Amino acid sequence: MKIVDPTSGLPGDAEIASVAHDGIPEDALCLLSNSKPGATELLRGVAARLEAERGFTDIGFASKPQAAHPTAEETLDHLAAQYRMAIVAIGD
Repeated sequence: MKIVDPTSGLPGDAEIASVAHDGIPEDALCLLSNSKPGATELLRGVAARLEAERGFTDIGFASKPQAAHPTAEETLDHLAAQYRMAIVAIGD
């Protein structure tokens, strides 16, 4: 599986506005799997690259119970309250 850097060509850090987020660290990141085959493995690879290349630590992980159903609003609210960023994998 090849993981491609989606940040290629984005503006530098100085050009990105910081958003106040009630004391949540700037690098608070969660990975969200939709539970399709391959999604969790894809996210584990993304996490390893982010740790090695970008210095992210303590990356959170969440998943839906079934791929066919939407993520519960309670789950999305919880993630929004705990993290500044999320990466979602759809797998397959």
